[in-house]
Amino acid sequence: MRMVSVGSELPGVVAVGQRATGIVAIGQQATGFVAIGQLATGVVAIGQLALGVIAVGQLARGVIAVGQLALGVVAGGMVSAGVLWCPGLGVGGFSGSRLAYGLFGRLRRQRLMAWLHRGSWDRPPRWPAWRRAVGAAGFAVLAVGWWFAAGQPLVAAWG
Repeated sequence: MRMVSVGSELPGVVAVGQRATGIVAIGQQATGFVAIGQLATGVVAIGQLALGVIAVGQLARGVIAVGQLALGVVAGGMVSAGVLWCPGLGVGGFSGSRLAYGLFGRLRRQRLMAWLHRGSWDRPPRWPAWRRAVGAAGFAVLAVGWWFAAGQPLVAAWG
């Protein structure tokens, strides 16, 4: 492994080129711990089609995804889908704003503190059975969709 790899496909600590591979990779098809490029794949991926544990970009997929079209366990952006939480415009297990649709409602401070301290919450949501069924089905669809769109490619890239 070279210290700096420029323009070649050999891996380096810092790699720059079209198919850069390294700890810090910058290029069109960058792969590395920190990857910056159009098709970035890495633990921290920044680019147009970013795939990573933390992905930032136009079409971001990962565990934490931020971008215009983001898909992640926690996703935020213009149009996003978060399996557990979605703070922006989109759908998630729980929503963080009024613009997002939370399958299980909004995640409020009181609810989070009650869960963390294992205490009772004063007003539990009283949803009809159909609302709970829609929430559970939507959560399953989000989880399976995330696995095929982001989870499986992440495992394949780093496995």
